[in-house]
Amino acid sequence: MLGADGVLVGTRLWASNEALVHERHHAAIVDSTGDDTLRTTVADIARQIFWPRGFTARIRHNRFTQRWHGREAALEQKVADEGSRYREAFAAGDPDNTGVWFGEAAGIIAAIEPAGQIVERMAAESARLLADRAGALVEGAKREDLR
Repeated sequence: MLGADGVLVGTRLWASNEALVHERHHAAIVDSTGDDTLRTTVADIARQIFWPRGFTARIRHNRFTQRWHGREAALEQKVADEGSRYREAFAAGDPDNTGVWFGEAAGIIAAIEPAGQIVERMAAESARLLADRAGALVEGAKREDLR
């Protein structure tokens, strides 16, 4: 509608049946709002994946982030133990003690659905909005011609 060449739908497709996401993490996204996330590096530190300075990830605010966000240097010092705890919590689907990867779009996600259904709905909504916009432009041009 606003001239975009593409969209980012990672969070929406993360909340699809096909995503390799633990069911408890799926439940966490449905129960969350966009305000329940934060940008941080703590999940990458715990996983020992080192990005260039300034790169962060948006994850769910939880006990893990409360414990380590803002204390990244301490986490780096304890990464051997904390990394193991992080991986165990992730494997167990514990949404409070690991990184749960989704963004602010969580606030508009009410259900976990098939990816195909999500994409089809997005395409149909886009087509409807574009058709409505085209109709409004035609009506505006007709009114201009009447002047």
